[in-house]
Amino acid sequence: MSNSFWIFGVRTAGCLHFVTLVLACFTPIPPNWDENLAKLPPIHRRFSVAQNFSIGAMIAMLGLFSLLFAPQLVGGAPLARAVCGVTALFWGGRALVLPWIGVRPTLTTARLRLGYALLLIECTTFALAYGWLTVRATG
Repeated sequence: MSNSFWIFGVRTAGCLHFVTLVLACFTPIPPNWDENLAKLPPIHRRFSVAQNFSIGAMIAMLGLFSLLFAPQLVGGAPLARAVCGVTALFWGGRALVLPWIGVRPTLTTARLRLGYALLLIECTTFALAYGWLTVRATG
């Protein structure tokens, strides 16, 4: 596949990072989030909020890198490979962790089930694509 294909793909992935962030803001998973957090000690609440913020910030940064530096990421320089590797690890980790969290019982509508399936597909696709950019031969 040509570099122009990969550049387009990386930029598309960059846009999808932000689509994912926006959708996450409107997804009611888990249900009763605020009520459940209120029952926890303050340190656990803060940890939960900080963790979500960190995940969101990471998705935003990876999206920005993908949008702004797609040609460089595809170019295969050592730093670009490192960024692609980190991106692949992040999304691969999400693909493994999401099923472990056990949200399936809370996916009460077809829309939520479809969204969750698409999220898993996105995570896996990003992990494989950015992983490939990490290890592929260039030149």
